[in-house]
Amino acid sequence: MPFNPFILSPVMQIAAPPLLGAFIGYLTNKVAIKMLFRPLTAKRILGVRIPMTPGVIPSKRAELAVNIGEMVGSHLLTSDEISKALEKESFQKTLYELIESRGETLLQKDLGPVSEIIPEKYQSYYQVAVQALADQAQKAIHSFIASDSFEGILESSIDEQFDRLLATDLQTFIPGSDRENAYAFLEKSLGRMLASPAMEEWVETFVQQKVYGTLQQEKSLQDILPASMQDLMVSSIESQTPLLLEKLAGIIAEPEIRDRIVTGVRMGVDSFVAGMGPMAALASGFLTPELVEAKVREYLVEKEEDIVGWLQNEEVQSRVAGTLRERATDLLGTPLVKMLGEDPDEAVDGFCRNLSRQLASLLKEPETTSAMASMIRDNVETHIDGGKLPVSEVLFDLLGSDGVSRGREWLKKEVFAILSAEKTRKTLDSMLVSMLSTLLSHRVGKLSRLLPAGVREGIYESLRRMSSNMLAVEVPGLVASLNIQKIVKDKVNSLDLMRLERLLLSIMEEQFKYINLFGALLGFCIGCLNLLFLNAF
Repeated sequence: MPFNPFILSPVMQIAAPPLLGAFIGYLTNKVAIKMLFRPLTAKRILGVRIPMTPGVIPSKRAELAVNIGEMVGSHLLTSDEISKALEKESFQKTLYELIESRGETLLQKDLGPVSEIIPEKYQSYYQVAVQALADQAQKAIHSFIASDSFEGILESSIDEQFDRLLATDLQTFIPGSDRENAYAFLEKSLGRMLASPAMEEWVETFVQQKVYGTLQQEKSLQDILPASMQDLMVSSIESQTPLLLEKLAGIIAEPEIRDRIVTGVRMGVDSFVAGMGPMAALASGFLTPELVEAKVREYLVEKEEDIVGWLQNEEVQSRVAGTLRERATDLLGTPLVKMLGEDPDEAVDGFCRNLSRQLASLLKEPETTSAMASMIRDNVETHIDGGKLPVSEVLFDLLGSDGVSRGREWLKKEVFAILSAEKTRKTLDSMLVSMLSTLLSHRVGKLSRLLPAGVREGIYESLRRMSSNMLAVEVPGLVASLNIQKIVKDKVNSLDLMRLERLLLSIMEEQFKYINLFGALLGFCIGCLNLLFLNAF
């Protein structure tokens, strides 16, 4: 029998329906998937658009973009989701590592002067900024100096320092070695002063003024000398009484003095006899001068020892001492001008010249200078208690409490006037500009040398917290301002259709393959069912 292509073998009759169903199912799914993307544009026949053109995705591209944008902006990338993501430990760790990496890179860089760090195109702005900074700093300093608050701070500071100075021991302020140098300088100056011709003239003038002033005022030694000196002089004279009486006894025993005593007694007797009147002739017969002289001489020789003993008697010495005291006291109370007589000028001038010469010579002696310097030193050291005396007591002794208060106020006014002066302002301006220029011209170097590791870690951690807090606060606003939904929609709308197709296919290609196979399987199953139904009927 010739071959008839339309007559199938029994095997093919059985296999044909399932295979044809599988092919149809696969083909229809393939066409359906293809129609999701193709055609890209609308197709027309005689001006009428063919249905299902363009494909589903090209025709619904705008709606797809809106839906994707809404999904991403409203459900996927919301501010809450981003905030939660920012709070995760992994993000915080990454943020810290990023800050640390950038910070270490900056800190380890060997930086030159600030002027070299600034890029060339910003140099003009840098110069303007430096000048503006200097001007603002100068104005701020001038304004502060002119303010009441600065005056109050200055007064308080001066008061504090002044009180501290007053409470300081003189030993701290002027050590013993410095005081010794001052005493040595004082001794040299004192020696030059005492040995100068001007000192001689001054001493002479001073002595003349004092002596003539004393004479004109009719002063006595009692008015001039202190009581202790007067008592010393009277006591000294009184203490010489035994020696004076002893000398007197010796003088009486001398022949010349004895002759004078005898002559005096004889003259006294002659005067007595001559005064007796009519009885004088009778008495002169008994009391002849020769007899009187012989008897007195004989008596003096005979009573010599008795006279010496009588002069050494305590009662006699006491009476003589009292007489001497009385006479010395009277002498001290007698005006000097009366003691000098009627024409004392020559004697006084001579006395003044001699005394001035003696005093000037005495003052020139090195021993005098040393004694005076030593006296001054000892008195000063005693007064300041060897340097333990506070400065306040020294100043109060020199100036008084009012003087110290005036000095304090004067110091405040002078310091404030100096700081407020125009010259000071110009000096401060020049110093500020110089300091700023010097500071900016120095190399910055490695900032890591200025910041220990612990400090750097603290800075990085602080920056991390600040950044995290700032992101947590600002992310909702940033997300809202970005309008992610619109960005996604615009991006989808701007994509090329071929690229969009490739993008979707790259995502769902595997799924599309299984859909095609499922269509083939479903067609195969329908073919099998169709075969069963045909055989059954």
